[in-house]
Amino acid sequence: MTRLWVHEVSRVFHDRLVNEEDREWFKESMVELLGSNFRVHWTIDELFNQKTIYFSDLLKLDFPEKTYEEIKDVKKLVNVLEGKLDEYNSELTPMKLVFFTDAIDHILRIVRVLRQPRGNMMLIGVGGCGK
Repeated sequence: MTRLWVHEVSRVFHDRLVNEEDREWFKESMVELLGSNFRVHWTIDELFNQKTIYFSDLLKLDFPEKTYEEIKDVKKLVNVLEGKLDEYNSELTPMKLVFFTDAIDHILRIVRVLRQPRGNMMLIGVGGCGK
């Protein structure tokens, strides 16, 4: 439950921060709050650098009921994403995508927001062009 809380708080607050100073403050605050309220003593490195905490319902896309669960095996997630990309490429104009860590982070954020009732978001590309 603590890992889910960290994930959700990170999505709600950390994703909106725009400079490194604020992100560092957030990380320090998270470690402090976890220690004082959850009695979990993780370091900033353990929490944000060594192993990213992922939650999503992407691992069981073919199931009728969506299960929001922790993704412990990133390779399995990449296989699911590559499978969906192959399906897309067989039906429409092929895209060549590489699912590196930042791309996976963004995909999970987008899916999380779009799955919420009335979920929407604005994506702004490199240089603020919006493409």
